[in-house]
Amino acid sequence: MREHMMELDDLKTVWQSLDRRLEQQNRLAWNQLKDRRLEKAKSGLRPLYWGQIVQSVCGIPVILLGVATWSQHLDVPSLVVAGLVLHMYGVLMIVCAGRTLWLISRIDYSAPVVGIQRELAELRRAYAMSGMAVGLPQWVMWMPFLMALLGLVGVDLFARAPSVIYAGLAIGIPGLLLTWWFHRWSLHPNHPQLAKFMEDSVTGKSLLKAHKILDDVRRFEEEDGR
Repeated sequence: MREHMMELDDLKTVWQSLDRRLEQQNRLAWNQLKDRRLEKAKSGLRPLYWGQIVQSVCGIPVILLGVATWSQHLDVPSLVVAGLVLHMYGVLMIVCAGRTLWLISRIDYSAPVVGIQRELAELRRAYAMSGMAVGLPQWVMWMPFLMALLGLVGVDLFARAPSVIYAGLAIGIPGLLLTWWFHRWSLHPNHPQLAKFMEDSVTGKSLLKAHKILDDVRRFEEEDGR
């Protein structure tokens, strides 16, 4: 009887050892899978990263064109205004891109998935706002660009053809305001499908892909009870 009890104890010890080893192997396999998924999410943001680099670089010639326009035509009010608008728009391009790059770089992929999701959500909001800030003014930005380019060769477009500027403003300002209103209206809770479509359209494929990967990882963690 005693020998039988000893055999049962030995079997129980072996079973517990195997169970611990199996749990360790499962945890190791899960951690490796999680690391690969998080690395995929991180690498998926590279197109967004390089896109912001391009935007910041493009902001430099816009600033230079603006400065050249207003500094060389201080006696022409219309060109001074056009130059200052370009100057500020170029700075806006760089600032928006810089903030997005900073938010990308500060994501800690070693943190809990919930924390990564929180940082990614902040990045999505900032990127959407930056897109609106840089994109909406394009309804009217063609005018200071054209005025600046013509000003470099000594032509004052506003003096030569003011109707072009007035027509541009008459179309551009309502277009800008209407686009902004439609964006705000589409995000209302009464239009959930349209709101999701609009949010996805301004978020970008890179962020959507990373967000989906993190959702999958978190869902698996919750199902597995980790």
